[in-house]
Amino acid sequence: MHRFRSISIVLILLCAACVDRIIIDTGTVANYAIVVDGFISDQPGPYTIQVTKAFDIESKQSIKTPINLKKLTISDNAGNKEDLSNPSTGVYRTAANGIRGVVGRAYKIRLELLDGRIYESIPDTLQSAGSIDKVYTKFREDTNNDGSSKYGFDVLFNSTAGSKKSYFFLWKFVGTFQAETVPSLHTETCGESSCPRPPACSGFNTSLEQIGPCTCCSCWYDFFNTELVLSEGQFVKDGVYTGVQANYVPVNQWTFLHKVHAEVQQFSLSRQSYEFWKGVKAQKSASSSLFQPITGKVAGNFVQINGPEAPIDGLFYATSIVKASTFITRDDVPLKNIIPDVSLPFTDDCRKLFPNATTIKPAYWTD
Repeated sequence: MHRFRSISIVLILLCAACVDRIIIDTGTVANYAIVVDGFISDQPGPYTIQVTKAFDIESKQSIKTPINLKKLTISDNAGNKEDLSNPSTGVYRTAANGIRGVVGRAYKIRLELLDGRIYESIPDTLQSAGSIDKVYTKFREDTNNDGSSKYGFDVLFNSTAGSKKSYFFLWKFVGTFQAETVPSLHTETCGESSCPRPPACSGFNTSLEQIGPCTCCSCWYDFFNTELVLSEGQFVKDGVYTGVQANYVPVNQWTFLHKVHAEVQQFSLSRQSYEFWKGVKAQKSASSSLFQPITGKVAGNFVQINGPEAPIDGLFYATSIVKASTFITRDDVPLKNIIPDVSLPFTDDCRKLFPNATTIKPAYWTD
């Protein structure tokens, strides 16, 4: 079996479940390696676990190939367990009213592959998340490379650990803003000119007659922190973290067309899951450095207990989650003239303007 090496591990904070994609190079092995990514929390389910096939960097194979298993089971040390459903290839999900994380219990998953291999994760104990006591912002002015000014807000928070014996945390940021478009004005090339082609959701037909309400004129968009924020290096006293930066929110014509909802999520970690994310962060930093090579392999928390030997990587962990948020409004921008106007409207379905879009108004959003 060839030595299998990690070439990059990338955090992606674009979904409510915040699933992190892990890319592993295995070389060429007789039995392909797999990568597992998922967690259980004390928040209501369902919980999703993704299973993908690792890849050979010298092949033309897709770097992310979902695979199905014979069975995937989650269990705790109190005797509870659940076999997960398989709604799509490589995706496993608990029932909405199924198993749920409880602080103090230890959780693991068992994967049974079609070729007879069986793996189990090392039990991970769910620690208390504590509390996020305050989310606040600081306005900032910086200079671009061309000498022009750019403006934005640092989003900071104060939080308290749930136990003075456990100071391991991962923090995630979710920002949301609202924007409007004018899909009724959408046109497409028609011969040597342009013809009206409003999408059906605009409420207009190609004759520009209104046939119903517009259902894609207003959207809400989520954006996330691109860097891992871990409880390392910050000053902590009696379990209290003060002034930790979660993310940066730029001031532009879209983010502050209305306002921004800034939410900070605090994930408790066991020592073993903390060490995994710390390794991920170190590799991600190394990949962007000209002077530090990418070396070593981030250790996952799986062991193989049956079948022909083949690698497995990734992480399954247990976490408690707490959240806190604030709104950043146009009134918080000290210089009103720095918010650009939207010079030209976007003339299509608002869901096409930015990623992570929804036409459903969030429950927390106030007009």
